[in-house]
Amino acid sequence: MRTEYYVTLLLLSFFLLLAGCKGKEESYTTLGESGQWEQVLQISGDRFSSEHRIEDLYWMARAHWEQGQVHLGNQAITLYYALAYEEEITVEARRLAILLLDGPRAIEEGHILEEQGQMDGLIAASYYEALMSQGLEGEASRIFVRYLSDTLDPRSYAQLLLRTNAESEVIGQALSSLDDSDAIALLWEAAQVERESDYSASLAAVAAGYEQRSLSSSNRLLLYAALSRFYAMADLRVLSNKYRSLSQGL
Repeated sequence: MRTEYYVTLLLLSFFLLLAGCKGKEESYTTLGESGQWEQVLQISGDRFSSEHRIEDLYWMARAHWEQGQVHLGNQAITLYYALAYEEEITVEARRLAILLLDGPRAIEEGHILEEQGQMDGLIAASYYEALMSQGLEGEASRIFVRYLSDTLDPRSYAQLLLRTNAESEVIGQALSSLDDSDAIALLWEAAQVERESDYSASLAAVAAGYEQRSLSSSNRLLLYAALSRFYAMADLRVLSNKYRSLSQGL
């Protein structure tokens, strides 16, 4: 009788523990849906420190991503992959890995998700960028045609081309479908990323095409600032200094 009593208590404790864990995981979702990512980060960090569950690492990485802390999210999802067995890795973790990781690992996860039929526009865009970063233009083109060509608006398409260092002629064509304000804003955004000198010079040529247009004062100053940055990265110092002065209204 005493043995059966202890067995019953043990089973009851086990099921209470499972229910408690389920409740905590549900609370992550609830907190995330209400945008309380700082709370998710605190709970997942505390819980991982005491229980060492890989699920908490996923939520930790997710919270960092949602808050724009890509480097910290990268660290958390990398630790998740270091500790998880292959069969434990969830679809959600693979999707997050593509958003947080670079190069070969992101490509590997993208390949798995496509095989599983889990590819969508958001993930496909990051997968496309990873492929382009590794020089896999053929596979990137296939992904673009299959998943992105019908889902991106013209501005997002031009932004994606700039982020993946597409040919300047293609970028110019994509920017031409936008109004001048959007095009110049994207060129300024692109000018904040360090690039090879030859490619920077080609982007400067695209940007220079807007100089003769009728622009607002703010758009013109932003264009000059972008040109200054592109020419600086292209090691064309005279032109860089000229447009830096112009961007300051001198």
